[in-house]
Amino acid sequence: MKRAVFIITWLVFHISCMEEKPDLTEQNPRIKQALEQRKSQYISTVLESCKAHLYQEASEYVDSLVASEISFQLSDSIVFPPRPLYPGWPGPVVLKDPFHVSPLFINNETQ
Repeated sequence: MKRAVFIITWLVFHISCMEEKPDLTEQNPRIKQALEQRKSQYISTVLESCKAHLYQEASEYVDSLVASEISFQLSDSIVFPPRPLYPGWPGPVVLKDPFHVSPLFINNETQ
């Protein structure tokens, strides 16, 4: 009786250990499915992060454009008239003077 229990126990353990080892390569469909799921999850996470970063940069750029436009509109509120057109140069003014002015200092060396 003990011998029969021992043999049955030994057969059960032996048969349970003879089971094929699981395939731990990419060819296993369960591993393939889990890998594809992780890839898609990673891609969606990176895409969300990228979109958030782009949205932040775009909002900062638009804010700066709006601020510069407001600044320009405020500085442009004072409108100065254009400068008037000036007449052309008429030339030098020549006066006819009937009086002749004599020199103040006479140089004796030249005479």
